[in-house]
Amino acid sequence: MKRLAPVRVVTYSLLFLIYLPLDDRGWTQVSAVFWMPISLFHLLSGPPRNAALIGALEVLWKLSLVTSAIGLFSRISMFTAAGLGFYLLGLPNCFGKIHHLDGFPVLLLAILAAGALLRGRSSQSDWPIRLAQALFLLVFFAAGYSKLRHSGLAWMTATNMRDISLGELFTHTPPTPLASYLARYTWLCGLGAVATVIIELSALPAIFLRRLRPFTLAALFGLQAMIALMLGVYFTPHLAGYALFLPWDRLYAKLRQKPDTAPACNRLSLS
Repeated sequence: MKRLAPVRVVTYSLLFLIYLPLDDRGWTQVSAVFWMPISLFHLLSGPPRNAALIGALEVLWKLSLVTSAIGLFSRISMFTAAGLGFYLLGLPNCFGKIHHLDGFPVLLLAILAAGALLRGRSSQSDWPIRLAQALFLLVFFAAGYSKLRHSGLAWMTATNMRDISLGELFTHTPPTPLASYLARYTWLCGLGAVATVIIELSALPAIFLRRLRPFTLAALFGLQAMIALMLGVYFTPHLAGYALFLPWDRLYAKLRQKPDTAPACNRLSLS
């Protein structure tokens, strides 16, 4: 459990900061015509209409993220964070558009809550971390596999990459003109398309090959950074996924070490 403690602190703190601006109250004003529930939302009779209730649930969820991070009523807090996270992050997906970025945080919260429930029942106490790491990498592999399954090799062409890059400029406001610049060069567009699929597919073997994992993670992070600069599409929730692979337990152990500050003369035996 020593490894889980620092990961819990970092993960829940990151999710709190990432979703601090979250405000789902506007969805209560959307017409029921657009209500297309997914998953367990089919159990609801219709879209929520009480904006005050949604606001209260958001406050409670964000509070549960904080208490989970500091370990206050940890099991109750983590289960509350998982349950309310499923509802609040899943709600926007019930109006005709799937928001893929929020899927991983929902599953991550569920894994950590399950880890809290099964605490002490398994000799492999860090299985929630390993499971969450595998899930994170599978998210990218699924993206690459989906491209090849639905579009085939046609996705890995310069024409397709140029169309995607320029098309996103009509719906997003990128911080740089990089997409317009790269679209001028066919070879760069083709290279980017091929590299994207290869990097995403490398996530699957990275689950099993530890030596490959750092290179894959660095490439995935670089890919998402380029997408943010070129297209203005930000993968902020995925920061919690990358954080899972950092050696927080080692840093935590170093911080807990008490340095030997005694003067050298006190450590010398007097004769």
